[in-house]
Amino acid sequence: MGYFILYTLRSKVLYNIDVKRISFDGNNGDYILSKAVSILRNGGLIVYPTETCYGLGVDMENDAAVDKLWLYKGDRGNKPVLALADSMEMVDKYLILSDLEKKIAQKYWPGPVTMVALSKNRVSKKAQGETDTLGMRISDNLLATSLVGAFGKPISSTSANISGGDNPFSVDQLLEQVPQDRLELIDLVIDVGLLEKKPSSTVIKVEGMKIVVLREGVVRVEI
Repeated sequence: MGYFILYTLRSKVLYNIDVKRISFDGNNGDYILSKAVSILRNGGLIVYPTETCYGLGVDMENDAAVDKLWLYKGDRGNKPVLALADSMEMVDKYLILSDLEKKIAQKYWPGPVTMVALSKNRVSKKAQGETDTLGMRISDNLLATSLVGAFGKPISSTSANISGGDNPFSVDQLLEQVPQDRLELIDLVIDVGLLEKKPSSTVIKVEGMKIVVLREGVVRVEI
């Protein structure tokens, strides 16, 4: 009886996740991007690799998609979600940057530095929170940046853990630590294997001519 229950539970995980899990092999990039973009446009939730860990991606302009993201992540209080752009052209559509912020972007992007700046309020308020700012970066992970470019607008960039959990550096780690009911919310997993273990992105905000570090990360920001 115990074996039957275990087999049933494992089969359920395989049904919900493994059929949604695509391993990147270097030759199927176009197929993966096409599938991911279709899911994002329909309000879906994807797991994808970044330069730090596996992240969760949704359409930042879609209220229902952001609701799904928060349902997966769990209680985060009023903490907003960070966003990925693919270029400064995209960033300029969503953020108002000062001259100093532009210098920081030029020096550290693409890379694991997230800058919180004045928002043009084009993303969902459920993503931005009760602030007039938005955190954004351009990733140096080619697949992540290609995904954003193919989608044509920013996607969320928050680690694929449950709030308070460990950052996942492999899909297997994610499957081990995330409850079944949360896994069922995922519409696509892009699996590139084990990622190098790195700290989260550095999060900064510019106040006047001063750089304020909101979260220590892999990069020390100096101008």
